[in-house]
Amino acid sequence: MTNPPRSEHAVDTALRCLGDAFNTFDPLRFRAWAELGLTTAQLRVLFMMRQQPGVTAGELASRLAVTPPTISGIVDRLVRLELVRREEDESDRRLVRNHLTEKGDAVCGWFERGGEVFTRRILVELHHEDLQALVQGLQAFARAADHVLHADPNLLTVAMPGVNRQ
Repeated sequence: MTNPPRSEHAVDTALRCLGDAFNTFDPLRFRAWAELGLTTAQLRVLFMMRQQPGVTAGELASRLAVTPPTISGIVDRLVRLELVRREEDESDRRLVRNHLTEKGDAVCGWFERGGEVFTRRILVELHHEDLQALVQGLQAFARAADHVLHADPNLLTVAMPGVNRQ
């Protein structure tokens, strides 16, 4: 990559600022919990199903790095809430495909629109120069993340050892 930060202080400050920025979205998650009774894991599963209709429980468990019984419990709850439906795979009856219901798709849309309205309202408060700097900074962050994840594909395992241990 290019020039690394000149000090640990800059990295520490960036970490705090990034954490503060992420925490800005807690009210959205809390509202989803309060109004929909959904956890972050359940919301993540809904959005994964939206991106990949027909995803299997095994694929979901793998992508979320959780055990099959854990994902089964999450999907069971979403089925009970009528947000998800299960269907047998016609070409392989051993597989069960998970799909959003119309209600599940509406929940994703509600959450997405709410997040966009919330974020847009914050962004329009920025001066043009600050918004441009934010865009440049986020683009640089994405490039650095891409570089690091390709250069060190085991970083997630190293950063959080033992997550998949049973």
